[in-house]
Amino acid sequence: MRPSKQAMYRFPWSLNDNPIGWLEVTDKCNIYCRGCYRLNREGHKTLDQVKEEIRLLKQWRNCDNISIAGGEPLIHPDILEIIAYIKEQGMKPLILTNGVKLWDNKPFLRELKQAGALGFTFHIDSEQNRPHWKGKTEQDLFDLRLTYAKMVAEVGGLFTSFGCTVYPSNVESIPRIVQWANKHIDIVHGLVFICFRAAPMDGTFNYVVKGKPIELEVGYTSEDDHEVHITSADVYEKLKEGNPYYEPAAYLGGTQTHDAVKWMIGVQFGRKGKMYGSLGPRAMEMVQSTYHFFRKHYLAYTRGHKLNKAAFLLGGFDKGLGATHRQYWADIVRRPLSFFQPVYTQSIAVIQAPDILPDGRQDMCDSCPDMTVFEGKLVHSCRLDEWRLYGNYIVAQPLGAPVPVPAAPEEAAKAGMN
Repeated sequence: MRPSKQAMYRFPWSLNDNPIGWLEVTDKCNIYCRGCYRLNREGHKTLDQVKEEIRLLKQWRNCDNISIAGGEPLIHPDILEIIAYIKEQGMKPLILTNGVKLWDNKPFLRELKQAGALGFTFHIDSEQNRPHWKGKTEQDLFDLRLTYAKMVAEVGGLFTSFGCTVYPSNVESIPRIVQWANKHIDIVHGLVFICFRAAPMDGTFNYVVKGKPIELEVGYTSEDDHEVHITSADVYEKLKEGNPYYEPAAYLGGTQTHDAVKWMIGVQFGRKGKMYGSLGPRAMEMVQSTYHFFRKHYLAYTRGHKLNKAAFLLGGFDKGLGATHRQYWADIVRRPLSFFQPVYTQSIAVIQAPDILPDGRQDMCDSCPDMTVFEGKLVHSCRLDEWRLYGNYIVAQPLGAPVPVPAAPEEAAKAGMN
């Protein structure tokens, strides 16, 4: 089962008009996640350096939000000043965190909100080296996720989503994760599934930079090539298994292949205990176009997650909303008191990170939303360490190839910038 590009809206994002800016504030972290894209080599950036990157992202990307990442951003000593500065620049600060520093630390959470944080995406999965939670299954981690969701909900007014890297070991858990999120749709505003990707170290490729062989030292390597072949289509199949009402509304493709779906975004509607359906592509297009018309940039995240039921009027233009509206009224007929319950939105995103093709080309995310700043230029955040270590993108050269494959990563970067 594969998602159909014809049934989705292709986001109109580009290099210079993209709702997301990716800000790396530190490469230090208080836990280890397998396949992490960031080596701990340089520590915390200075506040002045961070502010300069924020200004560059605003100027170059036309951002709606800044995703504050690392490393673990909450351990940066100037995190409150960073958040306040992003808000001062007219953008929404979203914090990507493992949540360790927020554990039983509601006063710090309130400080982050007061500084201007939009909310959090908590990265929690079963292959993290997380204190007191090692060796747990995804189902075991529901209690941990719920603790964070409840804590953020008690403070109020903040976005809360959960990220999970998808490995062969936990792909079968996706239906249960979705069902858990649906159950708590009032306080869980989104899920993000990231397909595990790493450079194969099984002898398939040699790695070169500017034509010269290198010893690969990045953190994202794997001895087992089987691990890196889970795709967005695999995750989509599992999403449908756990929630038949889920349908993605929008996507981004690849820079080298015609069939890859690199980013896939769906928005569900439901109340506590009942899901109704998903936003369709026409409504997604209207939201993006209207937001850009009035705000001059595209929309990535929003603080409010209660649906204004007047939105159902768009059902005449959008099949997804039309079907959702019918399910909603069927539920009202069966349970009249549910009319007085709020309807919530819940996003589910799937990201299929870079793929190394058999000929060595690297298929990146077209119009990559997660470009970051390195030495005054935009580079892919998932490959930032290649620039930090080698001063350029790495090229994968198939074993036995007579000459190095041309600099496909550079071409891929350019393709994502158009």
